[in-house]
Amino acid sequence: MRKILLISLCLLAAGFTQAQEIKVKSITWLQNDLAARTHPRLSSDGKECALVRIAVPMVKEIQFSNSFMVGDQEYIPGEYKVWVYPGAKKLKFRHENFPSGEIIFADYLKDEAGNPIPIEGKNVYRIELDVPTIATTFEELIDIAREYSRNYREHTESSYYLAAVTAYDQAIGHNDCPQAERDAIYQERNRLAAIRKTAYFRERSDTLARKAEAEKGFESDDVYKYLSGEYKFISKLVEEYPEVGGFKPIQDEVHGRLVQHPKASDIVRQEVTVQRQQVTGHVSFKNEYEAIPFNSLSVYASPTAKIDRKNCRLIGRVRSDGTFTIVVPDDMKYIFVDGEKKQAHYVSPKDTDIHIVIH
Repeated sequence: MRKILLISLCLLAAGFTQAQEIKVKSITWLQNDLAARTHPRLSSDGKECALVRIAVPMVKEIQFSNSFMVGDQEYIPGEYKVWVYPGAKKLKFRHENFPSGEIIFADYLKDEAGNPIPIEGKNVYRIELDVPTIATTFEELIDIAREYSRNYREHTESSYYLAAVTAYDQAIGHNDCPQAERDAIYQERNRLAAIRKTAYFRERSDTLARKAEAEKGFESDDVYKYLSGEYKFISKLVEEYPEVGGFKPIQDEVHGRLVQHPKASDIVRQEVTVQRQQVTGHVSFKNEYEAIPFNSLSVYASPTAKIDRKNCRLIGRVRSDGTFTIVVPDDMKYIFVDGEKKQAHYVSPKDTDIHIVIH
């Protein structure tokens, strides 16, 4: 009986270890991501490197290493940036809470015929990792979700916004999620979900356009149809979210392809971009107590001077230095800055100069 029990425990331990492994979900070539061209990194012998974006939702402090890496890795919530030498074959990774492993590019990065796609300089690739969630409390989950929200301006790929929405859903679904805060949290989530939806359709249209070009040639009607659709989606993103700087270069690249098509009309060749009002500003205050961190504050839009949470909309976040940049929605006329109750700061009668400055 004792032997059977020991064997069972060993099997359970082995199963637990396997369930906690970091696994590769996918590797894709981001043909529309121009980051490696606009901000190139050179190797010691002058070669232009490839940028690998590694999506790792929920987990920090993963270390990547290999002789193919050039320079140090960079981390922003939800993503690591690793530069590799052209022709790189793999990356190793390690984390104190998971078994170490390696990512072999040829196992996942393949063309439609199943042939490996080599890593080339000036290109951008995305690796999506399946990482078990370590966070367990509502506070941990909402902090992770809001890290995505604070850094969305750096991302154009729909997978980033999907990870952000998933993080918000986990926080909202937690038993300890305060009922009084759910509406505000849903507003944060839904803004990112809207970007994700449009970005996904843009990427899908791009994939179909390139597939049609490979099968039928660039001058085919299908290429024009899918390029027109992609241009519509990317133009919507540029118009509604100009603070995401990466959308505009993609729009320019898609427009350049579209106007070269034989079916492009003169109207299509004239690019017209309508941008909404963009506002910058900063928050400042002085008091005799410890100040709340600026990056815990959110910027909301309101249709009236009187704040009504049901009609308000999250439109941005305050940076750690107190500055913010927001785009004013057409149906909103007022903005206000607010923080979570658990982070609220007591304002005493001696406090002075509490104000918002708009530029």
